[in-house]
Amino acid sequence: MATTESKSEFLVRRLGHFTVAFCALLVINFAIPRVMPGDPTTQFVGPGFTEEARQQMLEQFGLNEPMWEQFLLYLINTLTGDFGLSFSRYPTPVFELMMERLPRTLFLMGASVSLSVAIGVPLGAFGAWKFGQRQDVLITQGSLFFRSIPTFWLAILMLFVFGYLIPIFPLGGVSAAGTEYTGLLDYLADLIYHSVLPIVTLSAYFVAGYTFLMRASLLDILPENYITIAQTKGLSDREVLFRHAVPPAVLPVITQLGFQIGRLVGGAILVEAVFSYPGMGQLMFEAVLARDFPLIQGTFFLLTLTVLTAMLIADLLYAFLDPRVGGS
Repeated sequence: MATTESKSEFLVRRLGHFTVAFCALLVINFAIPRVMPGDPTTQFVGPGFTEEARQQMLEQFGLNEPMWEQFLLYLINTLTGDFGLSFSRYPTPVFELMMERLPRTLFLMGASVSLSVAIGVPLGAFGAWKFGQRQDVLITQGSLFFRSIPTFWLAILMLFVFGYLIPIFPLGGVSAAGTEYTGLLDYLADLIYHSVLPIVTLSAYFVAGYTFLMRASLLDILPENYITIAQTKGLSDREVLFRHAVPPAVLPVITQLGFQIGRLVGGAILVEAVFSYPGMGQLMFEAVLARDFPLIQGTFFLLTLTVLTAMLIADLLYAFLDPRVGGS
């Protein structure tokens, strides 16, 4: 049985891991744009762009200062929430650009996670309950198929089929040009309509993952004695499955949610790029193309911090739900 002290030690250890990862994030975030080929002046290279003009631009951006001074300034600004001004959209603040795009990415990720869990958990539970039967084989093969498809390829396929061959959904964006909304519901309806293909594309991979995870977890639970006792009491299959078997089997799924956020962020960047979805992923993609250091640093920092926080919350939630975690 876990004690208060052991739970506290577990919490301190996890917070320590989070702190180390956060410090690594700060260093890597500073280094990534500076080890990339080129610099913010690359996009301006052309007739009349002299080396003197390039040096003046680097001086304006503060990139001709010693590396340690750049890092110190970056560290102070980042820890105080000041991400600077975008080089490619000068003089727009990076924070302003991110806050404009962040709600759309959060909507895309939230809808994808909800849909993935809502479909994957019941499918995995049903597959485990029908282990070895035709239903289980169909669920397993279908999940394996979607698990093996690259997200960007599926995005292109969905766009070609349902945006071009059968034009049910728009080819990209979050609204039609010149659209005027009469209210919030009108805006949300249009946002959902434009987000269907990105959400379905992003969800397909994770539905398969949660299906496999829930199926494997439940297969470990079903042979337990208390499941057999519940069946001998005359309870229906539905009651045995969802009241007695699924609750303990869903714990690994909760933990996996935190770890999947990282893959979800990576998938969102690719999906947003394919569908021209104006979210954080698309903003990061544009920043990399423009060698926009402050924008790269701001988007990478915010998205990575989201992943680290989600993993920490998942660990702590798992420890709270399972008394064996952190026990002595």
